[in-house]
Amino acid sequence: MNFDIIGTLLRKDFTLYFRNRFFAFVTILALVLYILIYLVMPQTVDESLSVAVYAPSIPPVVLNFLSDNDVTVQSFDSDEALQAAVTAGEYPVGIVLSGDFLTSILSGQPTSLRAYFSSNTPVEINDAMRTVLRNAFNELSYSLSGSPLNVTFEEEVLGPDMVGQQVAMRDRMLPLFASFLLLVETMGLGSLISEEVELKTLRAVLTTPARVLDVFTSKAILGIGLALVQAVALMALTNTLRANAPLLLVTLLLGSILVTGIAFLIASAARDLMAVLGWGILVILVLSIPSFGVLFPGTVSEWVKAIPSFYLVDTIHRVVNFGADWSAVAPNLLALLAFSVVIFGLGVVALERKFR
Repeated sequence: MNFDIIGTLLRKDFTLYFRNRFFAFVTILALVLYILIYLVMPQTVDESLSVAVYAPSIPPVVLNFLSDNDVTVQSFDSDEALQAAVTAGEYPVGIVLSGDFLTSILSGQPTSLRAYFSSNTPVEINDAMRTVLRNAFNELSYSLSGSPLNVTFEEEVLGPDMVGQQVAMRDRMLPLFASFLLLVETMGLGSLISEEVELKTLRAVLTTPARVLDVFTSKAILGIGLALVQAVALMALTNTLRANAPLLLVTLLLGSILVTGIAFLIASAARDLMAVLGWGILVILVLSIPSFGVLFPGTVSEWVKAIPSFYLVDTIHRVVNFGADWSAVAPNLLALLAFSVVIFGLGVVALERKFR
């Protein structure tokens, strides 16, 4: 391996990469745009008091007492549908009112109320909902029986319990932004390699003292370096790198290796720039799926763990938004390392065959 030759090739690749105005523009624009979006989005979460209700034997007049207490009420036809809506985060809380509940109100007897809380519901929303519901049902009880209602809440949290750890939408979007910056490099590097193959530039380079190993090394350094620098810049400028800088740097480095390997695979499969763009868009769509699971909890299931980018996105999300340490995300890092090594290796082998 000749480091002088690698340095020369790296300078050439860097110049050619940014000579393509499209990718140069997209690279800079995406970084600036993601930072601006993150900075202008609200830092706090604002949830209205809304409640899902399953009350098959309760007359509508009972539900009107809830609506009169500044609560938006949505009726559901089954307990299962109500739980699904709360799990998906459509409502912070859902309650089930049985026929016995109304009987207890009329007789002035103690009763219980089954309530489902979303795992994303903050403490203040939980407390507000309990207060509002108690006030509403006490008012109803006074109206019907003349005595206050003695109600006990039977609570159940649907999904991972994250009460007190509510995350603002901009912080949920950060892993999506970081992964997008990395993934765009698959098209940029892939198009650079494809163009050099199509114009036979690489064959010309290999007639010089440069070897195949030197060429691959320069391409790998360029791809990993560009992806890593952009992702680190994003997190540094949004002041999120401070959550755990060493851990995040390792995570982003592994992600950069992963997307560089994917770029090699795309370049080996594509015949021209249009094919690179087609494959690149498809890959970005697939690898972006785990990010939407962070944005909208409950929308994806366990199969998403088969997508390599899951371990990148989940690690960033847990470290930045929940303060996870090395031990907490170690399984993610090991999985990401395995995917990165395997995909990068496959990319090198596939691209080497194309050179021959």
